[in-house]
Amino acid sequence: MTIVNTERLAIRKITDADAQDLSKVLADPIVMKYSTVGVHSEKQIHEYINNCQKQYELNGYGHWAIYDAATAGFIGVCGLNKHEIASGEVIHINYRLASNQQGKGYAVEATLGVLDFAKKTLKLPAIFALIEPENTSSVKVVNRAGFEFIEASSFRGFTIDVYKITL
Repeated sequence: MTIVNTERLAIRKITDADAQDLSKVLADPIVMKYSTVGVHSEKQIHEYINNCQKQYELNGYGHWAIYDAATAGFIGVCGLNKHEIASGEVIHINYRLASNQQGKGYAVEATLGVLDFAKKTLKLPAIFALIEPENTSSVKVVNRAGFEFIEASSFRGFTIDVYKITL
C-alpha cells in the first residue's frame, strides 16, 4: 500500500517480500554507520519487517520502503518513530538509502513526502530528527527540508543533535 507519491518516489508499507531489498540498507555497514542499532542479520531484518507492520497498526506510521516510481527499483527506507530522549517523547523521522542511491536528492524528497503525510494525514504538529553531529549528510538533508537545530541530547547512549520542524 502506497503511503506517499512524490515526483520520483513511491513510498509504501514494508512487506515480507522486501527482505532482500532491505538487506541492501540494513545489512550494509557503511549505510548503518550512524545507526544506534547497528548492522542487521537476516533474522533481524525479518524482525524489523514484523516491527514495521506492528507500528503501522499501533500508530498509523513506521518505516516505509522507498522505491523509484518509474522503475520500481529499491532506494531505501524512510519513516517515523516515537522515542524518548532527555527532553521528552518525540516523533522523529529517519531514513537510510542504499549506497548506490545516495547523493541523488532522494533523502530530501522522501523526507518532504513523509512530512506532508505527517501533516495532512496524521495531523501531527511537529516532527523531530535525531542525528549524530558527525553525520553531516543527514544534517544537510534536514536543513534542506526546513528543520531547525533545537538542542544537543543523548539517545541510546549516543550524543545526538535534535532538530525540529513545525508542520
